Amino acid sequence: MNFEEAFTLEEATKTNILISGSNASGKTLLACGLSSILHRLGQVIVFDNSGVGKKVSDLPFVSKIYRHNGRLLYGQFSTESGIYDTSLLRRSEAQKIVELETAKIWEERAVRPFNNPMWLVFEESEAYLRNIRGSASENVFRIIHQGRNQQVRAILITTDLALLDASVIRLCQVRFHGSLGIEENAKRKFRAYYGKDYTRIATEGLEVGDFIRLRKKHLDLVSVPEFKRKKAPRLFFPKPETEPEKPRVTFWQALKSLF
Repeated sequence: MNFEEAFTLEEATKTNILISGSNASGKTLLACGLSSILHRLGQVIVFDNSGVGKKVSDLPFVSKIYRHNGRLLYGQFSTESGIYDTSLLRRSEAQKIVELETAKIWEERAVRPFNNPMWLVFEESEAYLRNIRGSASENVFRIIHQGRNQQVRAILITTDLALLDASVIRLCQVRFHGSLGIEENAKRKFRAYYGKDYTRIATEGLEVGDFIRLRKKHLDLVSVPEFKRKKAPRLFFPKPETEPEKPRVTFWQALKSLF
């Protein structure tokens, strides 16, 4: 299956997309392939706390977020597609960045109409959507539930369905599930959605790049090729702020100021 066959543009603008699977199952490469397609059609912004995205994605920019003099500095994307790399931050700091940026996106799109669609990609999405009623995930939760009104959709990546709230999963009508881990809670959650047979396939029968796909309310098995980018993202960040240089005062200017 080519990445272009994963879904239609109409589906991608109407629903969120969920990608789950154990470590090294191909989740990030699948997300990179889908993001590459969607970037041709609109704006794609990735919130990546793993640091892997900049190594495999072909989005045009990556903004490395870092601390300087007690502040978090980074280049903020306006209309460009790119990756916010939060891998150097603590989880609470990464959550703060995500909340600030998603709030700004929502407010900008609510105030003035946008014709271009936007997709937000959340690596380790359970960091923002596990406790959806807490203040730490208010804006992400709002985008998941109401983003369609602002032409904003989300791609959620997680290792385990059990880590996401059921209402979030329900709002992802296109889903890709890679190999399932051995945790009983994970298998129980998966079994509740897809039954014993697909749980057995997810546990025993999927190789890297193989996914159980839910699309148009139907389940099938797909194998996606390994995504290989043609161009690496360019680094995009501001220089640390420095104290402005004080203007020089000549002897005659100083003398004149005394009178």
